[in-house]
Amino acid sequence: MTIPNLRTPVPADPLAALRAWAGAPDSAELERLRRAFHPDFAGLALVEYAGERPAPDDPDAQVAAFRAMARGARRPGPAEVLEAVPATETGLPGELAASIAVDLFADAVAAHGPLAAAAAIRAAFEHATPSRAALLLELAERHGLRCLPVGAVLASGLDDRRYRHAAWRYLSQCGGRPAATGALTAAHERAEDPYEHVLTAVCLARQDETAASSPLWTCPPADRPGLTVAQSMLLGSFDQPGAGASGGLTVLLRHLGAELPRHEGIARVVTVTLLGHDRLGERTTLLDSGGAGHVVLRLPVDAPGPPAQAELSRLRPSITFLARHLLWLAGCTPDVVHVRYADDGSAAVVDAARAMGARTVFTLTADPHRSLAERHRPGPGGDRAAARFDLHRLYAADRLVAAADTVLGLPGRPDGELVKYFPQLRGRPEPESPAEGIPRLFPTATAEARQQQLTASLFAPGAGLPRLTEAARALPIVLCVGRLHPVKQQDLLVEAWLTRGLWQHTALVLVGGDTTNPTGDEKRLLDRILDLYRRHPGAAGRLAMLAALGNDDVRLLEHGLAHRLPAPTPHLYVCPSRKEEFGIAVVEAMDAGLPVLGPRRGGLGHYIEHGRNGLLADTSGLTAFGDALTAFVRGAADDPARARAMAAAGRETVVGRFGIHEVAGRFAAVYRRTAARPDSR
Repeated sequence: MTIPNLRTPVPADPLAALRAWAGAPDSAELERLRRAFHPDFAGLALVEYAGERPAPDDPDAQVAAFRAMARGARRPGPAEVLEAVPATETGLPGELAASIAVDLFADAVAAHGPLAAAAAIRAAFEHATPSRAALLLELAERHGLRCLPVGAVLASGLDDRRYRHAAWRYLSQCGGRPAATGALTAAHERAEDPYEHVLTAVCLARQDETAASSPLWTCPPADRPGLTVAQSMLLGSFDQPGAGASGGLTVLLRHLGAELPRHEGIARVVTVTLLGHDRLGERTTLLDSGGAGHVVLRLPVDAPGPPAQAELSRLRPSITFLARHLLWLAGCTPDVVHVRYADDGSAAVVDAARAMGARTVFTLTADPHRSLAERHRPGPGGDRAAARFDLHRLYAADRLVAAADTVLGLPGRPDGELVKYFPQLRGRPEPESPAEGIPRLFPTATAEARQQQLTASLFAPGAGLPRLTEAARALPIVLCVGRLHPVKQQDLLVEAWLTRGLWQHTALVLVGGDTTNPTGDEKRLLDRILDLYRRHPGAAGRLAMLAALGNDDVRLLEHGLAHRLPAPTPHLYVCPSRKEEFGIAVVEAMDAGLPVLGPRRGGLGHYIEHGRNGLLADTSGLTAFGDALTAFVRGAADDPARARAMAAAGRETVVGRFGIHEVAGRFAAVYRRTAARPDSR
C-alpha cells in the first residue's frame, strides 16, 4: 500500500510545503525549506521527502531513506525489501526500521505474491543475525508463510528474547508438526515469567482449537445480535485516567464502551488496552467487564509497565499477534476496529484488523504536524531523537489514512487544516467529525459520602505533597484536572498563579499524575511545580496536589465544590494546556457548573464561545497566560453573578450537545456504514 504524495500549491507552513512535494523540488525551494528547520530535522526530512542521499554512517538517515521507499509509487519485490532494511539493529532507529519493513513487506506480498515472499525469507534467514532473523520470522508469521523448517527455527537464537518470542509466534501456525507443538509445550511448561507463560499459551491454543478454552480469555457471548466494535487505547493505564499517558481519551472510551451497545446494530464493544509485566502476574484473566455489552481486553506486552509511545515500534508484531488471536479465542472477532493515535500501536491493531477481515476507522488529527515547524525551528539546540520520532509519526499517520475504510476528524478544527497537512485527502469528502461526550451524573447516598471524602482529602496530609490548610477553606478554588505532562502545562498555571499573587485570594487544586511511581515526564513536572511552590513561602497552605482520581471521583469532586466548600465567589476551572484537541475534562467541568478558562489553540473553540459560556486564552507563554488567568480570577471576584451566568451557559452547552447517548449514536452510525461498505482492498 503506497502513500500518495500529491502536488498541491506550496503553503506557508514549511511542514505543509514539505509534504506537498511530488518528485524533486526546485533547488531554490529546497534551500528555503532546509533553512526553515533545524538541521537535525531538515537533514532527515529531505532524505525522506526530497530524495537526498543518506549518509552511510547515519542510522536515522538510513531509516528516513527506507521510509522514502515506502512512500514511493513503485512496489519493490520481497527480496529487495529485505535487502533494503537498514543494517542498524539496536535502539529506536532499528525498531523504526523493523516497523517500516512490516509495511513494505506487506506491500510486496500484495504486489508479488506469497511464493516470492517465502523464497526471499528463506534466502535471508540462512545467514541472519538473531535480530534480523526475528524480523524474518515475524514477517513469515504475519503472512502465513510456513517457509522455514521447524528445526532451523529451533536450531539457534533462542537465547535472544526477541528471537525466542518471534520463533514461538511462527511455530504457532505450524499445527500438525509435532516438533513445533513439542517445542511450544516445553516452552510453556518452563516459562519463567508471566509474559512468556501467556504468550506460549496463546500459541498452543492457536495450534489446537479443541483445547483453546482458558480462563485467561473466556468471554460470555454477546446477548444481542449486531456488530462487534473494537476500540484501542494503548497509551497509559486504562484503570487510572490522568496517570502517565492516560487521559481524556480513556474516559471517553469507557463511556462509549458502556453506551454504544444500547444503540441499534451494536452487539458488543471490546476496548483493547495493554498490560505490562508489573500487573500481568497478578491476573487470572485478560478480560474484564466494562458494563453490559462492554469488554476490556488487556493484551500482555513485554514491558515493565504501560509502554511509552516510542516503545510501540518494538512491540508492534507482538501486539498484532496477540490482538488477533486473543480476540478470536475470546469469541470477540470484530467487525469494525477504531484507532485514534498516529503511531505503531495503532498500526499494530490495524494489522490485526485486516488479518481478521475487519473494517477500520481512523480518527485523524493534524497532530503533531501543526507544531513541528515550531518545535524544529532553526537555531541553537536541536533534538535528533525528537526529529526521528516525529517524522515516523507523520509516516504512521499516512499509512493509517491509506489503510482506513473510514477517516474521521475532530470537531472544531480550522477549515482545510487536514488537507493542508494530508495532501492525499484533496478531492475527497471532508471527514465526518463526531463530537465527544459525557454521561449524566446522578446523585446517590454513596456518591454523597464519597464526595465528602474527596473534599476532605484536600485538607488531609498528603504523603509529601502539598495540601490546603484550614485558613484556605473559605477561598474560591482554582481547579485543574489532567495528566502530568509537558503539553498540559500545569507548571505554567502554578507559576502564573504564584507570580501574579493570585494565591492571596484563591486556592489552587491540581489533580492528576501517578505521584507514587511517576514517569520521567511526571517527575520532571512534579519537581518543577514543587520548586516553584517552595520559592513562595507566603502561598503555603494554598496549594493542594492530588494523584490521578477515577473519572467518577473527579466529577464528584467538581460537583461537590460549591456546596461542600462554599466561598463568596465561584470556584473556577482552568485548563492551561498548550492545546486541547477536544478537552473532555473541560466539558466535565462545564457540566459541574464551573466557569472555565481553556486554551485558544485546539478544539475548545468548537463549543466555547468566548465570554458567553467560557473563556479562551493564549497559553503559549507566561505573560499572555498570566494576563488571562488574572483577568479570569479577578473578573469572577468583581462580578460573581456574571461568572455564574457564564457557568450556567456552559452547563447548558454540555447538556444540549454532549450527552454520551447522542454522541454514541453518531459513532454507532459511522460503524454501521463502515461495516456495510464493500471491501475495496
